[in-house]
Amino acid sequence: MYKIVAKIMFLRLKKVLHKVIDVRQSAFLERRGLIDSVLVANEMLEEMKRKKIRCIFFKVDYEKAYDSVN
Repeated sequence: MYKIVAKIMFLRLKKVLHKVIDVRQSAFLERRGLIDSVLVANEMLEEMKRKKIRCIFFKVDYEKAYDSVN
């Protein structure tokens, strides 16, 4: 019974999920993954170093974010 209810909820949420989750979010949507944001951040950091542009980067602890969801 649990699997049937979960599947129904998933199919309903799938229709509106793209409206709820921001375009800058890199997880929980099809064709988006956490590794994408890591690669983009690495490219940006290398570009800033190459051009010697001052900038600030900060790292988000994803483990803590996921722990709070639990």
